[in-house]
Amino acid sequence: MKGGIFEIMNRISEITKRDILDLFKNGIDIPDLWDTKRVTYNYFGRLEEIEFLKRLYDLKNMASLDSRLPDAEGDIWQHTVNNDDYPFCWVFEDVRFQLLNGSDEMYLKFICEIFHPTVRFEKGYWKEFLTEINRLLQNDAYELYPSVKISNRDVYGWRIFQPEENKMFIPYSQRNAKAIKDKKIGLSITRSARNQIYQFLERYNDIYRETDETGWQYDISTGEKVFNDIRQFYIPRCYNDQKQYLETGSLQDFVNHSSPYCVLDSIEIFEKYNHSHEFETQINTILKLNGISLKLDNGKITSTLDVQIKSSTLAPI
Repeated sequence: MKGGIFEIMNRISEITKRDILDLFKNGIDIPDLWDTKRVTYNYFGRLEEIEFLKRLYDLKNMASLDSRLPDAEGDIWQHTVNNDDYPFCWVFEDVRFQLLNGSDEMYLKFICEIFHPTVRFEKGYWKEFLTEINRLLQNDAYELYPSVKISNRDVYGWRIFQPEENKMFIPYSQRNAKAIKDKKIGLSITRSARNQIYQFLERYNDIYRETDETGWQYDISTGEKVFNDIRQFYIPRCYNDQKQYLETGSLQDFVNHSSPYCVLDSIEIFEKYNHSHEFETQINTILKLNGISLKLDNGKITSTLDVQIKSSTLAPI
């Protein structure tokens, strides 16, 4: 969805990507008794480089940079196996693989693959590299984490990083962006339920008098504060009568005509400005009456089911 909540923001800076590249090029220092030692680790682990890349890319349908060869697979073999004249870790800067200037999602998928049980060299220093890479990614609000197991070994996924001391609130759609995109979470909210939610939020849409850094006093509504918070993560949009997905500042339009996950965002952020047991109880009553298997619990929307919501419940907006 172009411009919608399923668009992963590009938070990973060039600085972080260069730092991670430097790790693989130059190694890292680890404690060694009362001293340190420098250790290295190949990004392709126990595989051959081409074998690793073929897990992520269709090399035969990618362009060759060598005019003598028809595709990227032949090009890479020629210059990493036959002649071995590509620089070490060349792939991180090769525009075909979109690691330096591509999306966060593409970059994170590549990094996760480095630590896949099939790829990683268990007797190597992969854990030390994982720890250091996570430290760098957390500066840009991401982290790798063990998402599932294969043969009792962790397979790593990625998610938005939320340190306990972090005061920045991450709304539902952004905390669960990958699961939503992969259709591991599905949700439909009827028009009737949306209108009830809007009417409920409107009752809490109070006006505040605030003062800016220059001493100027101004009035602002809770709804305006909510939209300001949302804009830190994505542009609030809704569908108009012509089914165009356009930017909006209208709470009513946003709740009634946007993604259902945006509706959850608005509930969570409204609760942040109206923190009370009464707010939580009332919104949970509305969700339950409309058969929505979710609840607001301590400021966050969570499932009331013991199993994931089936993707078959996903309805087009």
